[in-house]
Amino acid sequence: MLRNPYVFAFLIILSLAGLVLGVVYYFYPAVIIKRRVKDHHWEAAQKDGEFKKWLEAEMQIQIKRVRHMGMVMIVMEAIWFVLIISLWQKSRGM
Repeated sequence: MLRNPYVFAFLIILSLAGLVLGVVYYFYPAVIIKRRVKDHHWEAAQKDGEFKKWLEAEMQIQIKRVRHMGMVMIVMEAIWFVLIISLWQKSRGM
């Protein structure tokens, strides 16, 4: 199994997909958070100033959390990528 190139290709593709997802979460957290907020919340925020302040503050908190999660994903996937490459080289006898 460790000598099968398809296994390593699958693991590398999976790791790179996780790395790309982490980059998206890190660099574009506002896009992800805006998709979570429903349309009726935006309408209510336009009518009520206090709710708008709360919504914006909550969005900033969530953006910070998503950015942190993105960095964690980048680090973890980079570690997995290095481990997969080292396992692949070890199985090839390098």
